[in-house]
Amino acid sequence: MSLDQIPNNLPVQPTALIGREVELEEITKRLNSDQVRLLTLTGPGGTGKTRLGIQVASELIDHFKDGVYIVDLAPIRDPDGVLPAVARTVGIRKTSHRSILEELMERLRDQVMLLLLDNFEQVTSAANQVVELLIGCPHIKILVTSREALRVRVEHVFPLPPLTLPEAGDKHTSIELLGKSAAVRLFVERAQAVKPDFMLTRENAAIVAEICIRLDGLPLAIELAASRIKLFPPQALLERLSSRLKLLTGGARDLPARQQTLRDTIGWSYDLLEAAGKQLFELLSIFPGGCTFEAFETIASKVEPIKEAQVDVIEGVVSLLDKSLLRQVSDANEEPRLVMFGTIRDYALERLEENPVLSAAAFKAHAEYYADFTRDQWRYLSGESSEDALKHMDLELENIRAALLAILVIGENIRKRSGLENRSSIWLNKVMTLIY
Repeated sequence: MSLDQIPNNLPVQPTALIGREVELEEITKRLNSDQVRLLTLTGPGGTGKTRLGIQVASELIDHFKDGVYIVDLAPIRDPDGVLPAVARTVGIRKTSHRSILEELMERLRDQVMLLLLDNFEQVTSAANQVVELLIGCPHIKILVTSREALRVRVEHVFPLPPLTLPEAGDKHTSIELLGKSAAVRLFVERAQAVKPDFMLTRENAAIVAEICIRLDGLPLAIELAASRIKLFPPQALLERLSSRLKLLTGGARDLPARQQTLRDTIGWSYDLLEAAGKQLFELLSIFPGGCTFEAFETIASKVEPIKEAQVDVIEGVVSLLDKSLLRQVSDANEEPRLVMFGTIRDYALERLEENPVLSAAAFKAHAEYYADFTRDQWRYLSGESSEDALKHMDLELENIRAALLAILVIGENIRKRSGLENRSSIWLNKVMTLIY
């Protein structure tokens, strides 16, 4: 069978799916299992959840004789609008006094169907309705794309990772090895779409690899960057990534508005946060090297606006992890560490700077914490724990630098007010040269 033989509304994709072979195989395998009826693809905006979801639905169309349908939930803000959207998509009109759920269950009870519910993150409270639909329609399966898991018992979650990147040591290896990276392959294909003579060469391969690494392997970010290759050669493009959110605009006009700039993509998730979540999200941007939960909790407890709001830090961090705005990874010591993708951190830092009170309190608490941390590790350097102290210092090096910079800037401001501008500027420049 094919797309034109089974009822469906799957859009024809204008470009090939790149670098998702492993994920595609795993997701289709799971949906083919009798144990999986609700599978949620999660990940931050720009990871390609919708594109992969459509590809999965296309691959599985032969398994669902009564249809495969995508339901775009992006325009919907009211959770009560989810089931009516499903009904409209599959061609069911309410014809009785029964609820729309009852109507759907009556009409779809014996149907063998796959529903792709796209962009579920802003209507997650409708999850229970989805579960009831599954219970009433035993032959239906549902694939969800969302920046946040639905958190219901029947759900199976598949966190979608970024595209594979060159290893740190691969940046100086052959073009062939670099070209095996899915992120690099995507960059090259999208660059050739706007500049047909673009090629991966010995001169630019390492630069393209570094661009993809700086963009964390996020497909949307890579596509937006590649679209600029018509104007900027790779080296110039890499240099402009110091202002990633400013550069990564100008997406295709046939994309939703929220996907035409990276700032809008991240802003979509930010706008869904409650006030407390926004504060914690912004506070996390002060950690250029990520942080342990203990460090974040300690610093948050000393930031007055967060103390006054009585923010539950544990719940807040869990929520940000659930919403794909924060990641937890293991550091070199196998200890969990909270980190943000670079582009997401850029956005959070922008928002933090718009709040002078929170920003000043955050940087002050951060500087004090890492000043104390550095002093404590310094004590251990002369003892039996010197090796552990060096490891801890190495892990926190970016945070220590940021804290020292904050302290120096504060000191510089004090000296300027005291009329010591020239001497303090010379001293500040020397210190900055040493630490950077």
